Amino acid sequence: MRTEAERYKFILEKSGLSKSAFAASIGISRSHSYHLERGTQKPPREVLEQLAALYNVNLNWLIHGKGPSGLENDTVEIKLLEQEAAAGHGVDVPDYTEKQYFQIPRSLIGSHHPDRLLAVHVAGDSMIGEHINDGDIVIFHPEIKEGNGIYVVSIGNSLVVKRVDFNTPEAIILISANPSYEPRRFSGMELGDIRVAGRVVACYHKV
Repeated sequence: MRTEAERYKFILEKSGLSKSAFAASIGISRSHSYHLERGTQKPPREVLEQLAALYNVNLNWLIHGKGPSGLENDTVEIKLLEQEAAAGHGVDVPDYTEKQYFQIPRSLIGSHHPDRLLAVHVAGDSMIGEHINDGDIVIFHPEIKEGNGIYVVSIGNSLVVKRVDFNTPEAIILISANPSYEPRRFSGMELGDIRVAGRVVACYHKV
């Protein structure tokens, strides 16, 4: 599929809906959808957002033809915690966290088993140097808690996403990827408030 119009038509066909029902599902008229199929018009932002939200379409694929479509059968469900991990200052973590599920291309998580992964929304800009932005979703492995890397970390009643340095004896250092934030060092009694929740294995960027 070399054109955006061909890719749009592919989404329509994969939906299993009639052309009129599909157009209605993304908030446009049948005639508008016809022009998108023919390539005589480009889908506006509102339509792109609906395609991503309702049909899990990878907009980079739709617009540029790059990456997986998001419509392949090779997708997996990841358990998403209904809370935010701060990329900045910590946010409160409730004692009981509700969960939902969201779908991503399997290729995003490599060889990791999806049932062993968790995900949280990111709030803040302290990890922008690692291409983790406000509103993204980070996917982490709760069973991987060793070796320097980017982790989801619980600090008391807060949850943060930081690069963790385990090399300092009897201390843990949390490092941001934004020079506006100073590293945070925890040692002694402070270590009792730290819990490494798991290593980040992927980041799902918001549209």
